[in-house]
Amino acid sequence: MTEKKQKIAAGISVIVFMILLLPIVYLTGVNRASGDDYGYGLYTRTAWMSTHSPVEVFKGMCQTVREFYGGWQGTWFSIAVFTLQPEVFHDKAYVIVAVLMLFLWIASTAYLFREVLCRKLGFGGFSCLLIAVWFLIISIEFIPNTRSSIYWFNGCAHYMLPFAMCQVLTVWLLRYGESYRWRTFAGILIFMTLLGGSNYQAALFALIAAFYACAWGLFFRKDRRILRLGIPMLTELVGLVVSMKAPGNLVRGGNDFGFSAVKAIKTIGGCFVHAITDIGVYAKERPLALVGLLFLFLLFMMILWQRKERLAIPYPPLLGVMLFCLYSAMQAPELYAGVTVSKGVPNTNYLIFLLTAAFLLLMAADCLTARLKKREQAGAPQKVFWGVVAAGLVVCAVLGLLNRSGIKRCTSYEALVYITSGQAADFQEQMELQTRLLEDDRMTDAVIPGINDKQGPLMHMSVTEDKDAYTNQVTGRFYGKRSVVSIERPLWMERYAAEYGIEGNREKEAD
Repeated sequence: MTEKKQKIAAGISVIVFMILLLPIVYLTGVNRASGDDYGYGLYTRTAWMSTHSPVEVFKGMCQTVREFYGGWQGTWFSIAVFTLQPEVFHDKAYVIVAVLMLFLWIASTAYLFREVLCRKLGFGGFSCLLIAVWFLIISIEFIPNTRSSIYWFNGCAHYMLPFAMCQVLTVWLLRYGESYRWRTFAGILIFMTLLGGSNYQAALFALIAAFYACAWGLFFRKDRRILRLGIPMLTELVGLVVSMKAPGNLVRGGNDFGFSAVKAIKTIGGCFVHAITDIGVYAKERPLALVGLLFLFLLFMMILWQRKERLAIPYPPLLGVMLFCLYSAMQAPELYAGVTVSKGVPNTNYLIFLLTAAFLLLMAADCLTARLKKREQAGAPQKVFWGVVAAGLVVCAVLGLLNRSGIKRCTSYEALVYITSGQAADFQEQMELQTRLLEDDRMTDAVIPGINDKQGPLMHMSVTEDKDAYTNQVTGRFYGKRSVVSIERPLWMERYAAEYGIEGNREKEAD
C-alpha cells in the first residue's frame, strides 16, 4: 500500500468512524444522572448551589471521600472524581459525559499509537492514523458495556478515566526510558499516585508497566537512572494500601475481604486460564471484533510491504510473553475478590486484550511479510504476497457474513435503534419532567411518575415505590426532599398532572 493509497484509506476510515459515532454522540443530549451520581454528588452540589465556591466544593469532595472510605469503598481517587458529576453544577450539564469520555478514550489511544507506531517504529502519519482509527472502531463498537464506558459518569470515572491515564502513562514510561526528563517523571509520579486510589485493574496495570520499564532499562540498556521509577511505584503502592485498608471495604466485601497468601498464589495461576477463556468468550459473543483484528493484521501487512527494512522491535518473543502476562494480570482483581464485579471490569479486560492482540499481530505481520519478501527475492512472484492478502480479505468477508447478526450488538447500532424507536425522545421527555418536579419547592415529599430502568445503552437507576430504597434516598437528598417515591405513570397523570400544569405527557405552555 503506497503512501498515496494510505492517505486515501485513512481519509475514508476517518469518515466511516465519524459516521459510526453520530448516533453514539447524539444520545449525549438525552443522557441524565441517576442513582449513584446523586449519592456521590450530594455534598459538592450543596456547596456549589449555596456558595459557587471551588473551595467549598473541594471541602464537599473531601467530606464525601471520608464518608465512603469508612462506609463503602476505599478507592479515594475515584470517589473524588465521582463527586464532580456534571449535574452537581447544572441540571443540563450531564450532556458532556459521553463527549468527554469519548475524547479521553480516542485521544489517549491516538497518543499511544502515535508514540509506538510513529516515534518508535517509523510508521508514516497516515498509516498510523489508518491503524488507530480501525482499532478504535473495534474498541468502541464491541465494548462489552456502553454504560460504564461512555454514558454513566461514575462507571466511566472509575474505569475509562483510569484506562486513559494508563495509556498516557505508557507513553511517558517509554519516553522516560530514553530521555529521563524530570517533566516526564513528574507526570508519571502524579498519575501513578492517583491510580493507587482508582480501580485495582488500572493500579495493577501501572505497576506492571513501570516494573517492565525498570527491568528493560536496567538489563538491556544498562542505565541505572531508570530505577528512579521506584519512587512513583512506591507512592502508588502507598495509595493502593490506603485504598485496600479502608474500613468501607469490609462493609462492601464482607469480613472475608483482606489479604491471603494462598488465595494470591491461586489467583496468579488462575489469571492465565481465565485470560485464555475470555478470548473464547470474545470469539463466541463478539466474533466481529476478532474479524476486525484479522483485518487489522492485513492492514499491517500491506503497510509493512512497502518498507525496506523490518521493524526495529527488540526481543519479539520476550515482548510477546510480557504483553500476555500483562493482559492476564487484569483478571487478578476479579478472581481474587471472588464476587460479582462491575460491568467496567469486563470493559477493561477487553480493551487490554485488544491492545495486546494488536501489538502481537503487528509482530506476526512483520515476521510473515519478511518471509514473503525473502521468497520474492529468491524468485517467487510478488503476486504471492497479494494472494495472501486477498485470501485474508475473503476470510474476513466470509466470517463477517456468517456473523452478521453481531452487528446488532454494535454500540452504534444499539444507539441508533434506541433513537429511531422513539425510546430516547420518550426518556428525555420523562427525565425533564422528573427534574422539574424534583426542583419544585412545593414538593417536600416528592411523588414522581415512574421511569423504566431499561434504557438501551444509557444508565438509569429508577426511583421506586419504596421510599427507603437506595435510589430514592440519594435522589431525595440530592434535591433536598424529605422523601421521594414513584407511582405508575398513568396514575400519576390522573392525580397530579393538573396541579403541575401537565397535559398528556407534555407541559402546558405558560400563560
